[in-house]
Amino acid sequence: MKDAEKIIGSSNIKTAMYALTNRPDLRIDFLIREETTFIEKLTKARISIRARLFIVNNIGILLTMFQINNELLNTYKVFWDYYLEGDRGRFAFDLMASQPDIAFHFYGNSKTIEKSILTANSFRNFFKAAIEKIKELPPWNSEQFEIQKEEILKSYPTTEQLWEAAK
Repeated sequence: MKDAEKIIGSSNIKTAMYALTNRPDLRIDFLIREETTFIEKLTKARISIRARLFIVNNIGILLTMFQINNELLNTYKVFWDYYLEGDRGRFAFDLMASQPDIAFHFYGNSKTIEKSILTANSFRNFFKAAIEKIKELPPWNSEQFEIQKEEILKSYPTTEQLWEAAK
């Protein structure tokens, strides 16, 4: 988690990622880099989530997106690679397919967690189904994944288009 906190703390505003955490059990949480002024206004935040598994040239590109208070400007994307080095990707997918809830940790100007929101894990069944579909595909490497991810981003160049594609 410490490495992930360093990465998100030094990232641009509106960056999101997932990380393996130990709060209190081993789990996957989302880390979001935002302005402190935005985080301070998150008193009754509503988080909408979407996901899609793109299969491009036999490579499974899983996209999760979440939006705060139905505001397009507050929409974040996270791509998942099942074959991420070693078993890290598979382990992350398995956790997302089983853990009951998800924590969203907002990192502000202090580069530390300034707010956390816990919500039910509505991605569970999606990840279970995605794992089964991905297992039917031949394995790929990180370079192949990144090339196909960039193709998806070219096909859906705006946040709004990507959000709609993730329905």
